[in-house]
Amino acid sequence: MTHCPHRRFTGASCGGSVLPTGHCAECGRHESGPGLPPLPADPRNLGPRELLALPEREPRSEQARLIDPEAPLRIHMACSAPECGVVFAPPYTEGPVPVEGYCPACGEPYSYRPELAEGDVLRDQYRIMGPIAHGGQGWVYLAEDTHLGEVVAVKGLLNRYERDGARLADVERRNLVAIRHPRIVQIRDFVARRADTGEVTGGYVVMDDVGDGTLEKVVEETRRGERVLDIEDVAAYGCQILEALGHLHAGGEPVFVYGDLKPSNVVHHRDGVKVIDLGGMREEGQSEPPAHVTPGYMAPETESSGLPTVAHDLHTVGATLRRLAGWAVDEVPGLGAASFWWVVERATRPDPDLRFAGAQDMAGQLRGALREIRALRGKSDPPEPSQYFRPSPRLLGARLGTVPGIEHWLDRPRRDRYEPPVAPALDLGAPTPTEIARCLPVPVHYPGDPQTARFEVSSGYDPNRLLGQDGEQPTSVEICLHNVRVLLSRNTREDLERAQDELDTADSIPGPRAVRRWRLEWHRALVALRRADLDADLRQAAEAKGHFTLVHLDLPGEYAPKLALAYCGELLGDDTAGPTVKELYEAVFARNASHGGAALGLARLALREGDRDAALDVLGRVRAGSLDHTVARIASLRIRTARLPGGGDPLPAPTEVDAALTELRSLMRRNPGFGEPRLSEDEALRLGTELLEWKLDALRSRDDGPGRMGSGRIGARALRRLSPQERDVRAQMERHYRQLAAHHRESAAAHDLLVDLSHAVRPQTAI
Repeated sequence: MTHCPHRRFTGASCGGSVLPTGHCAECGRHESGPGLPPLPADPRNLGPRELLALPEREPRSEQARLIDPEAPLRIHMACSAPECGVVFAPPYTEGPVPVEGYCPACGEPYSYRPELAEGDVLRDQYRIMGPIAHGGQGWVYLAEDTHLGEVVAVKGLLNRYERDGARLADVERRNLVAIRHPRIVQIRDFVARRADTGEVTGGYVVMDDVGDGTLEKVVEETRRGERVLDIEDVAAYGCQILEALGHLHAGGEPVFVYGDLKPSNVVHHRDGVKVIDLGGMREEGQSEPPAHVTPGYMAPETESSGLPTVAHDLHTVGATLRRLAGWAVDEVPGLGAASFWWVVERATRPDPDLRFAGAQDMAGQLRGALREIRALRGKSDPPEPSQYFRPSPRLLGARLGTVPGIEHWLDRPRRDRYEPPVAPALDLGAPTPTEIARCLPVPVHYPGDPQTARFEVSSGYDPNRLLGQDGEQPTSVEICLHNVRVLLSRNTREDLERAQDELDTADSIPGPRAVRRWRLEWHRALVALRRADLDADLRQAAEAKGHFTLVHLDLPGEYAPKLALAYCGELLGDDTAGPTVKELYEAVFARNASHGGAALGLARLALREGDRDAALDVLGRVRAGSLDHTVARIASLRIRTARLPGGGDPLPAPTEVDAALTELRSLMRRNPGFGEPRLSEDEALRLGTELLEWKLDALRSRDDGPGRMGSGRIGARALRRLSPQERDVRAQMERHYRQLAAHHRESAAAHDLLVDLSHAVRPQTAI
């Protein structure tokens, strides 16, 4: 059976089978049909070139947008009198409901016909061209502003007899006048409508014409194969929508909520979006007039309360993004679009307290998820500092890229010159649970904490000193968490238990869950990691991973939780239920090529698989000039020359070690190249000694003569008949050991052991 040649909307292959009719059993398209537009093979060519950019979209012509005023209405018609409240449906009506008539329950007149027709003129200025749309609350018309010669949109009542018409029109007018933002459609004018008695019975809101390219139409065009919607476009839509809602929410007192965000209420206008139809906007907590919300988008708590909130608005944004993303291309390497979907998941949680703290909070995470998607597709965007974590001053896993200390030689057992001089395998330097707990990024202080100001005074704040609570202020969670970190930097079990007490105190203080929960979970994880080391119990590390997972789900756009999960995964192994350690490290490193911790993590994973080249490749991509580039460069020198742990990889060729030694000598110059590490004489001596030891290993591993590698002790005769190359390497090693001994004369034991090493390795005098 033939496989379908077409693709899914997401970018993946359809995978369906072609029926005898020629149509696919999965997508329904004919095998010879045009299908969906083809996608580029290179992920870098998916989505826009610039961050948050949207494709240019011009409005259709005015005539193309006009609709038939007699076309059937897609609305629920109801009585004009609010005290009646009858909806025209069984048992009150049977069959099609007339667009105008009288309420069958109370006799009140109603009319859902457009009130304005082509040629009508409002206030001698706005000449009506015709209706273009209707929503749940009003008709929208196009009109010509005869004073300015421009096309505008005019919104009037849906039901001209609506008793609350004047109030509804006045509410929208006041809302639109009060709200001015580039992402919200702009009001221009208000034309009152009066009865014969002179009483104001409604009005017409005159607005900028932003076209009819609603996001609902974007979905329809995508469904028909007329355009490609990418996951980056969806995230950019979300960020711009949240700009508008954030302006409403943060406008001061009172706080406004939009109430009815959905794809049909957002227009893609030129290269951005405009939120339209502000008739449902109201002050938070306002119960009259009743809120206008849409099932499928509204938050579950709003269905019972009838009062939209900020949390409700964020739910509607999440539901809108979910609707759009269902039609979007989401082909992304590695971790893929998972972070985007975690943003949507948090925005639409049933518990409003567990959603984002506000529109700005959600926008930050959505923007972070977008940056991650672009990075995994190979795109490069300017770095953006985190609003939630401060970088750690210490690099986790740096041991792989650190010049060995003198203890590297002092910890070895003594040996004589007839033993094969086998160098130790490379220490991959995976961080311990305690190192992870102490060196991860630190959460930024919550600005709403009553004592946060104490952390901002540079002359009075010591990050390494325990702080007491200010008795004149409410108990501070941030002081408790600061003390947890200080106590975890100490080494006794008593300090660990005190850290747990501070954490329990912080947990008992009431506060906003949306901003406090992830901070507490982060510190619970740190305590569990420290306990894992003290108790030698990896079950505590698994508990820490569970806490970090909750932080990750709350902050899906941040890379600090991904980094923490990757380190825990190195300790525990991959979890089949979540992203792999490699995917987590790649997500961090793709987004920040200066992040040595993620690069070293990927290098360790490659070395455990015996893939020396992959480890060198990732370390070579650490951005030159960054703080971590020195560590990556030293790690590369060691990896190029090392005996790898596990024995699965052969030692490098001696010529590779020679190249590394030449590179090392270049790093000892007074003025190394831009971004290159600068080593002291003693550091270069120690690193050179380690490299020479591996070179001798490499030479001996390639010589299968008597007394060579793996054949037991070396006879005196074999030592006298060394090859010139091995003799030269042994002579260099002897000099290095003696120089190290001279540098460490203050310790007699160290000096004597290093001298013994020089005797054991020196070439045999030919007699």
